[in-house]
Amino acid sequence: MRTFTTILFSALLLMISCNEIDPVYPDEPVVDYQGFGLFIITDALGNKTLMGQLSFDFTDGDGNIGLYPLVDTTDLNLPDTVKYNFFLQLYDLQGFDYVEVPEEDGGVLKYRIPYLDKQPLSGTLDLEISYPVIEYDTIYYTFYIYDRDYNRSNTDTTDVIVLSGIDLDAL
Repeated sequence: MRTFTTILFSALLLMISCNEIDPVYPDEPVVDYQGFGLFIITDALGNKTLMGQLSFDFTDGDGNIGLYPLVDTTDLNLPDTVKYNFFLQLYDLQGFDYVEVPEEDGGVLKYRIPYLDKQPLSGTLDLEISYPVIEYDTIYYTFYIYDRDYNRSNTDTTDVIVLSGIDLDAL
C-alpha cells in the first residue's frame, strides 16, 4: 500500500509540474494563417464599405513584437521596417495565373502592430482591410511580420478571396 501511495503521489506531482512549463519558441517570429472573412459596414453617412478581416496566430520567443507609437513622422526617409512591422503582398488572378500587384498599384499593404512585451509571446491578431473600391476579382495575400530586433517571420498565405459579384449599392 505504501508503494502504491508513493507512485500515486509521484504521478500527481509530475502532472502538476508539467502544467507550469512555459513553451519554448524561436526568437524569430512565426505567423500561422487562420482565416479571412468579408463583411460590410455602413458609416454614419450611410456609405457602405466592404471590409476584410485577416486572422493569424503568432509566436515570438523573446517577446519583442510590436512598435512604440511614432512620435515624429516628419522624417519620411525612415526605412519601412522602422515605420511598419506587418506587410501584406496582394496577388490578383489574371487569366489562369496569379500576378503580384506592384506597390504603386496598392499591392503592398503596411501596418503597425502595437508594442507587445511578454516572454514568450503568442496570440492571435485580427487585421481589418478596407475595400472602398473593389478593383480586383479574385485575390490572395502573402504576409509576414518583423520584431523589434528586425527578425523577419516566415511568410504565410491566405486562402483565395473572391470579390467578384459583390455590389455594395445593391445591399
